Amino acid sequence: MKRAILPRYFIFSVLLLLVLVSLYVFSEARRLQSELLRQTEAKGSALAEAMESSAKHAIMGNSVLEDLIAQRLFDNARLIDQLLVAHPLNQGQLSQLAALNRLQKVELLDRDGRPWEFDESPMQKRMREMTRQAWGQLPEEIRRERQAMMTFMWGRRWSLPEEREKVPAQALPKLKEKKFWEGSAFGVAVGARSFPGIIAVHANADYILNFKNEIGVQRQIEELGRQADIEHVALLDRDLKIVAHTDPARVGRQEKDPVVLKVKTEGQPLSRTVESEGGKRYYEVVKPLRLDKSPLGFLRIGLSLEPMEIAWRNSLRSIITFGVAILAVGVLGMAAIFYNQNSHMKEIKSLEARIAQQEHLSALGNLAATVAHEIRNPLNAISMGLQRLKAEFRPTRDEEQYSRFVELMHGEVQRLNAIVEQFLSLARPLRLNLEEVRADELLRELTLLAESDAKPAKVRINVLAPANLAPVRADRNYLKQLLLNLILNAIQAMPDGGTLTLEAKSARENLILVVADTGVGIPPDVAPRIFEPYFTTKANGSGLGLSVARRIVEAHGGEVTLESEPGRGSRFQMTLPLEGPGR
Repeated sequence: MKRAILPRYFIFSVLLLLVLVSLYVFSEARRLQSELLRQTEAKGSALAEAMESSAKHAIMGNSVLEDLIAQRLFDNARLIDQLLVAHPLNQGQLSQLAALNRLQKVELLDRDGRPWEFDESPMQKRMREMTRQAWGQLPEEIRRERQAMMTFMWGRRWSLPEEREKVPAQALPKLKEKKFWEGSAFGVAVGARSFPGIIAVHANADYILNFKNEIGVQRQIEELGRQADIEHVALLDRDLKIVAHTDPARVGRQEKDPVVLKVKTEGQPLSRTVESEGGKRYYEVVKPLRLDKSPLGFLRIGLSLEPMEIAWRNSLRSIITFGVAILAVGVLGMAAIFYNQNSHMKEIKSLEARIAQQEHLSALGNLAATVAHEIRNPLNAISMGLQRLKAEFRPTRDEEQYSRFVELMHGEVQRLNAIVEQFLSLARPLRLNLEEVRADELLRELTLLAESDAKPAKVRINVLAPANLAPVRADRNYLKQLLLNLILNAIQAMPDGGTLTLEAKSARENLILVVADTGVGIPPDVAPRIFEPYFTTKANGSGLGLSVARRIVEAHGGEVTLESEPGRGSRFQMTLPLEGPGR
């Protein structure tokens, strides 16, 4: 019952361990994936913070640069105005002045947007003189206010939000025929004191744009895009127009992604995992840019998830390998535990069987002692009577038949007495007379005793016992009884003749005695009961011989085992400690 349950428990334990290891592998893989994604998100957030700071500094730098350039252009325009007040300048002088100050060009325009004529007529000279005098007679505050209202600048791209409201719309000069700022990237215009019109100064756009590219965010974004895990970085203005991008070809395009539109509407950063058309996955962060709570634009960063996925797959393989190792070790450990438990259960069952057998033998022995006591006295009387009949009485006829009949009855009485003696041997404890016994001498002595039974049965006795075997401490008479009983049983098991092998050998601290025959063998269903008292397959057997034999072996601290195959013979093996019982 227990042995049938143990494999079921083992399989259930293995399945439970498999489930636990699978849960561990699954949870650890999910935890690792979440951790790698969290690190990617943290990297994206840190990169967004760094790019935000860099973009703000670049925008502020560009704004300061434009302010400085604008101030310089205003200074140039006012300087030209002062020079014109002192003395008229021709076009060549203005071009030379523009070249010295790295300006694109300088224009003198009247109120209708036409170029001012340098070759003045007497009327124009008087008007210029009157304008200059009238300008000089105005109070200083009015002159500053009028001059400020006549200033104009174009081409500003990175001006800060609070600076966009500095110049009122009504202060812009209204020229009738020409928009003088068209075709120029950057410039300023001021109202002139030296003549009725404006002075327009155009900056060298190539110089300014190259300088911006050197210090601007586009260069930084392009360098950042060369990193392996950067999918894209884009900087958008407040109108979602791409200002800078890792792909320069996309600069100037209008962004229409719904996520970017949502960030613009809600004003909160968003992050997501995106799968491109080619199946490539990346993590994207869209974040609004603010300076002193004023919106500047939007930052869009995409980080490739391929490095994270490679690291996750490598780690997953390690986790699975570790899980399989745990499973293998666990299965082996449980197998060892169940094996030991099964062995202990077998030992316990064997001990229980021995105890039950001892109890059974004890009960039978007590019964046998009582029965034997009651039987021995009548047997002795019968035996004595038969002896007197044989010695004192002579029949008048059939004397030979009478003698044979008396002998037969006397033989049966002796057989009954032998059975009674076997009963008594089961009932009383064995008292061993220990001495040094040489196994090779004992086997040869038993061979001589068994020759008289072996020759008529055509059984050849083969003795395998080296002379250098260590002696065993045992009771010689009991060992002789044990072996002689097994030898006679073996001879009887070979009715058609065969080979009887008597073997003695040493193993560690034990002596092994073997009695093997080539007889009919013992059926498998009978073999487990062969040592039970009163169990026999012989017609005239008592079923006590092998029980007594096992009792003799166990009294010497050893054990006896049987190996038998029907049609090929049987092999009894006795293992006895060399130092004797209880050593």
